Amino acid sequence: MPTTQQLNGADATGTTCARRETALTTPTAWQQRPPTGRARRITAVALTAALLVTGGSGCGQDSTSSPTEKSTAAPQAAPKAPFAPAGLAQAWKTPPTSSDWLQSRLMATWRTNTAYYIGRGTGVEILDPATGKLMGTVTPPEPDMHPCGMTEGLTAGGLGAIAWIKGNPHHYKASCDRISLIDTRNGNKITWTKQINGAPLDGKAVTDDTTRLAFIAGDVLTVMTPNTVVGLRPDGAEAWTWRNAGVPANAYVLNWDMTTHHDRIMVMIGMQGGPELWRYWVATLDATGREVSAKPVPMPVPSGGRVRLVGAGPMAAIVLREGFDKTTKPELVLFARDGSVARRIPLASSAGDIQLRETSRLGRASRFDIAFGGSTAYLVAGDSMSDTAPTQIVALDLETGATKWTRPVDIITTPRFLGADPDNVYVLGGKATKDMPVYAYAAKDGSRTQISTVKSPDTLMPMSGLVIDYSAGNLAVVEPGRGLLFGAVMFRVPGS
Repeated sequence: MPTTQQLNGADATGTTCARRETALTTPTAWQQRPPTGRARRITAVALTAALLVTGGSGCGQDSTSSPTEKSTAAPQAAPKAPFAPAGLAQAWKTPPTSSDWLQSRLMATWRTNTAYYIGRGTGVEILDPATGKLMGTVTPPEPDMHPCGMTEGLTAGGLGAIAWIKGNPHHYKASCDRISLIDTRNGNKITWTKQINGAPLDGKAVTDDTTRLAFIAGDVLTVMTPNTVVGLRPDGAEAWTWRNAGVPANAYVLNWDMTTHHDRIMVMIGMQGGPELWRYWVATLDATGREVSAKPVPMPVPSGGRVRLVGAGPMAAIVLREGFDKTTKPELVLFARDGSVARRIPLASSAGDIQLRETSRLGRASRFDIAFGGSTAYLVAGDSMSDTAPTQIVALDLETGATKWTRPVDIITTPRFLGADPDNVYVLGGKATKDMPVYAYAAKDGSRTQISTVKSPDTLMPMSGLVIDYSAGNLAVVEPGRGLLFGAVMFRVPGS
């Protein structure tokens, strides 16, 4: 049985490092990177690192109402703004992305009062939120730089961060290792740019062609490299560095994904091997870069399955089945603040298959169409193309794993979530070419109120694959890849 020890210490500058010594009963293994768009592979021999197996379990319950049951509860009062616009209509549309399809995938979007930012691997465009007119782009700190990572939002003070590749982004040695802090309230000024590499392996710094960037409490920017996570203060000074288990053993264990949740950082670690093809663990760090649990938590997956972290909402991950496996149900795995597994909730419903609407972004990042409000998670179930059985909204109690209620939307519709609060979840009744209702479902019992209508746009919209970005009466619908009909469409109250 492998063993793991962790030593926590600080150097003279106060940089904290979490170091591990690990042993594996099998002395040699091969490490392979997950394939990217260019199918890049990195291998390392004499892999002597392993992560211990721990875990937790829980169970969910079936729906408390039939798939087509209609709510008989009294109608709820109309939700207050910003989820109660009188009606939304198309304000503007940008043309489709016409540049390099490998690099044109979406990274993230940012909003300010005066600009809407759409970040792709081809560049970060700055649009006039009123007209959609291109006002410029975020200028790289040096010539021949290309964006390769971006925070998913801005701080309260308007700060964001972008990562860059210097040189050809398609080269097999492309390194996403330059990080810039952007001040959107000061003319998109680059406050500083730093080069952040992973910890050396065999005397060479470990780099990759993508990275993860996110803010935690105190506006500390966390930067994930292939084998470290680095915390940077707003002035650019390094606050701390965490190193994954592969570094002290001179082996390569991949940091695959990272999300932040106020003062917690979740890091997903991957290692190839075993019947599952890939094995995964999740490490949880606090705001000082200290690992809060004794060892990473294993994330067992079915053969050929995957694990993805949940970017918004509670500390959570999703375990996905292999694509041709139609019997295994995906799981929502919730984590406690100490990094342990709090609950595993099977994502199943009597209303039909759960539709997670996974959207892949640049650099293997994935996001799902799940809404979280208080202690409730909301998902979509059923067949969006059925003309007899409406799609359903399923409410899951995160504290027990039980289904609270299941309520219908409409037939032949692709529901998408606009957001949630403790009282309601807000659902766009997505139609490809027709007007789309906006519904509020009460968190308590699922009773439904139509609160708005989004007028049909002038272009076909494949609702299942689009990025839905709603804020204060402004609904942006963004094509995550190289679209054929448009890049982004903005809806708002006419005349606003």
